[in-house]
Amino acid sequence: MSVPTLMSRLREATRQAHDRLETLPYFQALERAELPMESYVGYLRAMAVLHSVLEHQVARTEDARLNAVWRENLRRFPQLQADLGFFAGRAALDIAPAHDAAGALADSILRRAVMQPVSLLGYLYVLEGSIGGAQVLAPRFRRAFGLDERQGLAYLSWDPAVASERWRDFGDCMNAAPVDAAESEAIIAAAREAFAGIERVLTVLYPFDARRLTRKVTALNPEAGSHPAPEDPDEVEAAVRAGARCWREYPYFPWRYGERGWRFTVSDGAWLVTLTVLDQAVVDAQVAWLAGVLSARGMPSLLLQRHLELLYEELVGRIPRRAGAGYSRLLAAADRLAEQRRALIADVDLDAISRQFAEAVGPDWRARLPGTGALLVCAVADQARGLESAVTSLEGWFTDPQRFPQPWIDAVHTALDTAKTRRRS
Repeated sequence: MSVPTLMSRLREATRQAHDRLETLPYFQALERAELPMESYVGYLRAMAVLHSVLEHQVARTEDARLNAVWRENLRRFPQLQADLGFFAGRAALDIAPAHDAAGALADSILRRAVMQPVSLLGYLYVLEGSIGGAQVLAPRFRRAFGLDERQGLAYLSWDPAVASERWRDFGDCMNAAPVDAAESEAIIAAAREAFAGIERVLTVLYPFDARRLTRKVTALNPEAGSHPAPEDPDEVEAAVRAGARCWREYPYFPWRYGERGWRFTVSDGAWLVTLTVLDQAVVDAQVAWLAGVLSARGMPSLLLQRHLELLYEELVGRIPRRAGAGYSRLLAAADRLAEQRRALIADVDLDAISRQFAEAVGPDWRARLPGTGALLVCAVADQARGLESAVTSLEGWFTDPQRFPQPWIDAVHTALDTAKTRRRS
């Protein structure tokens, strides 16, 4: 008697969940061409959350079983980005419960990535298997909304021969993965979890309560969470432009954080714009919270300060009538960050240490990563005022010998040590 393969066990264990999806009102409405546009865009946004989080976690895992299955060509998040880019100018609102359901699934993925990474094979199975259903759904969405693979339907558009070969290769890799009985059960549990979560998303996407329509930054960044986004497209555009300017000033951003970091820069900027209707004390408190989060991830408050300044400039350039009453609160919050740094390390010391660092690393590296000396000094000040890991989150990356030459690494250590000696108690 042959032993069932992992793929056959997954197929049998999720059969009922798969069949249940097909009976949902969502797909019945689609078949009748009665599905609202918000329900389709909501589906794309929810799937973007899942793919973004899952693909990021799987790509960075050290689990050999996951690495043996995962291939870069399995990424489908870029297709979702293309689709969402098409709908970006069509102002489709978010269905709040669907956003929450997708977020809950993302949280489950993150927990599994920490507790039992191999179980994420169950999520991969469900999402990769959805390509089969996509070939059935794509024509229906095409008829309902007048879409094609270049205009809002990239995620669901697959050549049958390509899809078949892809699924066969995926199955071979899954069946070859050396997992024991307990791990197989965990993978099956994860697949069931994924199906249940997707069912919940689709259930709240149609029918939906129009009173639960909202605008979230997930339209800009699927991983950004439940923060609100501006209603005014000019404000959104200002957030994008400010982020781009900040990234140009500090090439450290794209070098370290890449495309995923860019999405968070844009969504953070959009969220910051929504704060401008609040009291200054509330704005300062929210900015302080964000500074703590970012500094722990390798972004000293100097970067947030500059982002706020550029955001103010872009906003008043597009909507000058709000320069005083609203947008000025962003500038005031930036000034407060600067004052907090100056209370610990004077500008004259920051400038001196920055110049010494630039001279030590030489013109080539100085041009590659301008402003690094100031970031190091600011990290010391951030940590001194209670922002934990501000130094270590930056130092570890800037002293990686696989990335930087020894003179650079030496200059980093010197700058940090000097800043600590100049720090006011």
